Amino acid sequence: MAIQKSELEKIVGKKNVFDDDKTLSQYAQDQSFVPRRKPTLVAYAETVEQVQQVVQLANKTLTPVIPFSSGKNLHGATIPDQGGVILNLSKMNKIIEVDEENWFVIVEPGVTYQQLQDAMVKKGYYIMVPFGVPPDRSVLSSYLERDPVLAAPSFEYGNAIIMDTEIILPTGELFRTGNWATGGKAGGPNGPIRTMISRLWSAAQGTLGIMTKMALHINPIPKMRKIFFLPFDELSQAVEPLSRIQRREIGMECFLLNRFNLAALLNDGWQVPKDFPAAAAASEEFSQLQSELPAWTLIVSIHSSPRHPEEKIAYEEEALRETCDALNAKLLEGLPNIPGAENIIAGELLRPWKILKKFNYRGSVHDLTFKSPLNKVTILEQTVKELADKYNYPRADIGMYLLPLERGRGIHCEFDLHCSPADEREWAAVKELWLKSSVALMNAGAYFDRPYGPWADMVYGRAADYAMKLKQIKKEIDPNNIMNPGKLCFSC
Repeated sequence: MAIQKSELEKIVGKKNVFDDDKTLSQYAQDQSFVPRRKPTLVAYAETVEQVQQVVQLANKTLTPVIPFSSGKNLHGATIPDQGGVILNLSKMNKIIEVDEENWFVIVEPGVTYQQLQDAMVKKGYYIMVPFGVPPDRSVLSSYLERDPVLAAPSFEYGNAIIMDTEIILPTGELFRTGNWATGGKAGGPNGPIRTMISRLWSAAQGTLGIMTKMALHINPIPKMRKIFFLPFDELSQAVEPLSRIQRREIGMECFLLNRFNLAALLNDGWQVPKDFPAAAAASEEFSQLQSELPAWTLIVSIHSSPRHPEEKIAYEEEALRETCDALNAKLLEGLPNIPGAENIIAGELLRPWKILKKFNYRGSVHDLTFKSPLNKVTILEQTVKELADKYNYPRADIGMYLLPLERGRGIHCEFDLHCSPADEREWAAVKELWLKSSVALMNAGAYFDRPYGPWADMVYGRAADYAMKLKQIKKEIDPNNIMNPGKLCFSC
């Protein structure tokens, strides 16, 4: 017996429940290759208690529940594989607390990056934002789904952003981690130490519960910052400079963009889309930028510390110049023919969403996102390029972004394929290339740590024992299999 509309209305109110075809169709697909599927109902929750009651009702009626916060996952994570109720949490959008002494903030799932960053900047702080997330993406969901922030090269800042959490388990029970678990104040000094269990819900795509609150680390905005650019003709030329810069712990933010992505970011003729897929738009400026920019650009940002700010920047800059001189690598403080590029990048470190202009190229972007050792990235790049040749996809149309993790211990890689959703033949061709590339990359050593859509079968099919253990955990936590069934390895 499925949940009835009237039953949901008793919990969240008539104004917050929808079953009309227009509304249901909005939740049936996104810009990904995940197959279309409509939910049965859409309900907006406004309180933690309402979330609990909906989950409890779902258990009684054996109805799937799909947590939904902002709809900006773009990889099919909230498309209801088995129908059911979309539980929209976007109205739970309060910034509950900002602790400026202990540097943390507590948010609900509906709080967006734009909303939270604007609020933090007014107070002289900032949150770390992943490169290329939509400004209206849920911060809580984004962090849960392991979107890597630009400061991910740091052991300290790359791993300890999530502090205490509050979760509604699939049974409807309230569960808290960290200091919250012992009745203490969230975000206290012991919170990050005792909150490791919250990683069970990381990248779980709502299959193990619904997180309703998260305490997040914040930082004071640095008073000084200096941006540097290292141009390269080939990715292979950037590997050793990147490795040495990371080993010497130079800079806070450090990442690589190929000319396609950097041209998209710098293109004033395109705007950041509000919806995805976007409307394609031709741009002469984009083509001109592509012809002028180097094949690859390594961007390094050095910022000041609260004490002796000039000295910190000076010694890190000296170390950077010394490293570049030793490798005969060119070091620039700006980009030729692009005045103010360093100021644009500085702005992106707080609000890094201009790269989303890339959606203007063909309308949709299908990324191949994975982790890799640094010594394999050139092999993986070549793997994608050779497959692109086979499918007559232009190499110049592949966007690439690389982010070192934990001072170069690993690399987060994003290779983008573009196509028009309105062109069925192009859509089908790029989908096949994307699927073939995914398999080829895995075979070559790429690690897909966020198995959305078709990646799930590819990943878990190679890890039978691991998948079996996950299914056992799922059965214990979600005995009625009502939480977003069909995702990850939970297809049955």
